[in-house]
Amino acid sequence: MSRAEKTTFVRHILFSILDGIAFGVLVSLQEVVAKKALYASPTQITILFMSMPLAMFSSVFFIGYMQKHRDYKKFLIMAGVVRIVAGASILIVQNAWQFILAIWIFQLPQGIIKPAQNFILSKNYPHGRRGKRFGVAISAMNLSALLGSFAAGALLDFEQQYFRYIFVAIGISGGLGSFILGSIPTPLRKVKSLAKPFHNMITIFRNNPQFWRFERNFFIYGFAFLLIGPIIPIFLVDILNMTYTEVSISRGVLSMLGLVLFAPFSGRIHDKYDPFKFSGRSFAILSLFPFLLLISSFTGKFVAYSAFIARSLAMAGVAIIWNLGSIAFSDFDDEAIYQSIHLTMTGIRGFCAPLFGLLTLSLLGYNWTFSISTVIFLIASFLMFKESNELKESSGLDNG
Repeated sequence: MSRAEKTTFVRHILFSILDGIAFGVLVSLQEVVAKKALYASPTQITILFMSMPLAMFSSVFFIGYMQKHRDYKKFLIMAGVVRIVAGASILIVQNAWQFILAIWIFQLPQGIIKPAQNFILSKNYPHGRRGKRFGVAISAMNLSALLGSFAAGALLDFEQQYFRYIFVAIGISGGLGSFILGSIPTPLRKVKSLAKPFHNMITIFRNNPQFWRFERNFFIYGFAFLLIGPIIPIFLVDILNMTYTEVSISRGVLSMLGLVLFAPFSGRIHDKYDPFKFSGRSFAILSLFPFLLLISSFTGKFVAYSAFIARSLAMAGVAIIWNLGSIAFSDFDDEAIYQSIHLTMTGIRGFCAPLFGLLTLSLLGYNWTFSISTVIFLIASFLMFKESNELKESSGLDNG
């Protein structure tokens, strides 16, 4: 490992740990806090859940400004400042809408952080070791997320109103993580102008049909994932009667345990196989998640815990492909552009899928919603395997 790669790896791990603390608390407890402490309605919980995917959508606008600069350091500094201020604002929120606004502002810089991360790390990690390095970082991130979510859940069971101080802490943690990412030395890039971001995205899809098919299939997977996102906290609280600690164990500890243990292994596998087959296997395993939640409505909390274990095993693969998939199709110096397209697609499905899930829940109930999600996961898996087989036939190679 070269000195530059070692420096990058150490700072990447530090960034992942700090970002993981914020991620763990948000992904496991933000909707539950809104429901229990601020009496949020199902519609408000859905809007709150949409904060992360729609923040990703903003990347298509941010990238137009970012591409006009030779590095992304100042953007990451601004992103860190916004996250710290947004976290501090939780101290003064009085109702669910104010809480939602603060979380949305906190999530918005993801549209800067994620594309910048892909560019910075793709320039500092050689291709053959990229998946391995990301795997270790994802493991570190989810370990800190696991510990952070469990600690936050236990603290909230002790005193519910401590959520204000918890969110101030994750604002500081997320902000410092952004500063550290911006401190990683990176070769200066060529300045480009992207005046029409959506037109540019369509042009890239037309010129790179493999990337389009990858994103199409990933969109289908993401739709299945996001349509059940806002109803899960309602299901856990209203149907399974879980406490803050039980929610943090299921959505936090168990959801992230597989990533902690298996993300490095998944990263090594990613370096060997094509992104289509790797994704197809992960999506197939992930179909167990909504299926087991469906079963838990009849059997109770134990099966729900097993659903989150299945989710964590699958996400050990999905997290790798989510971060690195677009790089496999990108041109030189365009890694951030391709990742911003990936994030934009996340934002589009993040707008429609949760609303569809809420509609399905109101019309058909939990079990039908979980069933629909299971089927869509399997469709996404099938399409990924289909693309992998076509790629193998066209290249004459066996890709595993």
